[in-house]
Amino acid sequence: MSNKVNNKNKKILVVGLGLIGSSLCRSLRKNNSYDNINGHDISKEVMEYALDNNYIDNFELDLGNAIEDSDIIVFCVPVDQIKNLLKIAKSFFNGNKVFTETLSTKKTVLDFIKDNKFQDVNNFILSHPMAGTENFGIKNSLDNLYDEAITFISSLHSSKLDNINSVKYLWESVNCNIVEIDAFKHDKILAAISHAPHAISFSLSKMINDLNTNEKFPWIYSKGSLSDMTRISNSDPESWANIFSDNEDNMIEYINKYLEELKELKSKISSKNHDDIVSFLNRATPKK
Repeated sequence: MSNKVNNKNKKILVVGLGLIGSSLCRSLRKNNSYDNINGHDISKEVMEYALDNNYIDNFELDLGNAIEDSDIIVFCVPVDQIKNLLKIAKSFFNGNKVFTETLSTKKTVLDFIKDNKFQDVNNFILSHPMAGTENFGIKNSLDNLYDEAITFISSLHSSKLDNINSVKYLWESVNCNIVEIDAFKHDKILAAISHAPHAISFSLSKMINDLNTNEKFPWIYSKGSLSDMTRISNSDPESWANIFSDNEDNMIEYINKYLEELKELKSKISSKNHDDIVSFLNRATPKK
């Protein structure tokens, strides 16, 4: 573990018990990472489900009280919900608690810190586990979702080393591999490796639907290339719309680049120059 001090006796609070949050609770439980796992969600029904299935030890309806009673707080919510949660959490900044989150974009968090003049906050460590499925909701949670997943950790210039180590311990305790990354570069990189691929998958699936291809050939999603490329288009549209909007500038940049690549490939196919097409495809081979 990165943190020499064992955080097992700390109280951890997972805020947002959808796929990501409830899977984190289950992974923490499975790996015996913390003695006490608390939960909070906007849905009491979801919290009761988590408690009944032993994903959490307790839940608290009031987020302020839940934070007050916890040592480590992990926000596992869609990007459009984080700002309201930060308004409640900010009174605990630079205190003895440690905050982190799992958002796929960091713009809203960084903007909140800047707009509220919290540039010196030392106990908010940004993180992002590259884990998930095309499904969503607590009933699709998994206790091994984070096994061998890459988790990006982004500390701020004012972050305390002990707080950074606490967040590293958290993710390493559920078998994640840590990669440290600059918080301000995170969204640009994620646009290329996650957000743009989702946009492409959604667009391809929409085109198939618009052409009614799946009605003519209902088996096309069962296996094969199309199934592979459109699997992630089953992801939650609401969450991904928020991610695309929050990462607007980087998304537009990468979509424009992708359109240019398609335009080039289209031109080469139209020219009927076999060698040019092969050359393009060779340059597209993933570099490992």
